[in-house]
Amino acid sequence: MPGLDLTSVKKILVIRPDAIGDMVTATPAIGALREKFPEAEIVVWGRRYNRPVIENNPDIDRIIEDDLYPLIRQRQPIGWSRYWRWAKAIRQEHYDLAINFSGEFAYALIIFLAGVRYRIGDKGRLLYRWLYNYPVLQRFNSWAVHEVEHHFELLAPLGIKLKPDAKLKVIPAAASVAAGQKLIAEHGLKGKPLIAFNIGTSGSDKPWALNKFSELITLVARQYRTKVIVLGGPNEKPLIEAIASRISGQAVVLLDLSLADLIGLLSQMQVYVANNTGPAHLAAALQVPSVILYTSKFQKPGRWAPWANRHKIIKAVSSCPYPCRPPTCNYNLCTAEIGTAEVAQAIADLLGGQGGLFPAEEKMERLRLSLNILVCGDDQRAKRIVAILQSQAWRVWHIPEDKLKRMSLFDLRDFYHLYDINLIHAFAHTPLKVKVSALLTGLTMAFPVFYLSDDGSDFTGIGDLADHYQSRSNQRVF
Repeated sequence: MPGLDLTSVKKILVIRPDAIGDMVTATPAIGALREKFPEAEIVVWGRRYNRPVIENNPDIDRIIEDDLYPLIRQRQPIGWSRYWRWAKAIRQEHYDLAINFSGEFAYALIIFLAGVRYRIGDKGRLLYRWLYNYPVLQRFNSWAVHEVEHHFELLAPLGIKLKPDAKLKVIPAAASVAAGQKLIAEHGLKGKPLIAFNIGTSGSDKPWALNKFSELITLVARQYRTKVIVLGGPNEKPLIEAIASRISGQAVVLLDLSLADLIGLLSQMQVYVANNTGPAHLAAALQVPSVILYTSKFQKPGRWAPWANRHKIIKAVSSCPYPCRPPTCNYNLCTAEIGTAEVAQAIADLLGGQGGLFPAEEKMERLRLSLNILVCGDDQRAKRIVAILQSQAWRVWHIPEDKLKRMSLFDLRDFYHLYDINLIHAFAHTPLKVKVSALLTGLTMAFPVFYLSDDGSDFTGIGDLADHYQSRSNQRVF
């Protein structure tokens, strides 16, 4: 594969037409592109809904509004006429470089048909990676590679690396900031603690229990002698109506804000409390301290935690025995495990100035909250690994050799489901059925279990062990 002639890159197409969080986490990569190509025209292909996220971003010259992604999400046929229409439009723009951050086939095909000279995308999309002439393998199987970092993986052919001080960038419109200030004044909240809640989700995870949200809103409103702000879109209306009587007089409910006005209002909050959803990344970009609730096994903080912002993550440690498929799950075992007092304390900590971590510490914490480790073996080394993990409050289970021999493939499968095991650290004499059962989890679990045979590496503490898990995970192709 020939090298890129970077001096010839004068016009760049960035493809990110999906959700709010996806667009927000792409902004550091877009900023890095601007730094690398200061004179190039950078055009973002995004959804009309997301325009307020990037329209004031000085790194972006122009925005193309997408009409394909809703069809992709609903799995509806796009039709060749639409493909050719988009390919013709892109060809007429004469882009030198296109980067498909979305990973979707439709956009890969369009930039191929349009004849864009340099096309970068995920090499892991086996069926259509040939549409890119500069494919890059993104490490989606790694537990602590953040979505921000995934964007930078695709910039590797351009010689662009993630800098330690990389920040999300969302700039609210002046009119939206003024509108937010007006709302705060109208509801008598000026000079009081400004705490916002979002009780819904984008559909990728389960919302925290509504009775607990209403209990927390009441507790916070009384403790700080203020009304909290409850934010959301039309989809949250049924959720709000379900608890309206319980939060009456203690909350200002705003469900009809435009995305631009939501950004303007959110920029003035002192604490933001929400499920893991798109606006959580807006809060991070606006440097609003956040309490983010991870209410199922499915979503991992390693990939979706707030980036470079003071925050507290509260994650359910569930013993749910069922395969995790939010939001269609009908069980509430995960959401029930997060307590109101725990979230209230996190709010108090953030208001008191706590919650900041250095980048290395933050990455370690994301990994700790994302991993559930099973250690198999009886020797002293296995016991030492368990002791290291337990000493730093990592979630680890240990099954001795004699018990493993009595467990069937189905017993092991059920154990993985029950404790959401995603890493097996296996020592000598671990039965083959443990490895086989780990491979079979690809059929039943959202994230297959990674089987790691001990290689005798020396670990002096949790830092060495975490680095080892991370590096071994990154070596996997799938």
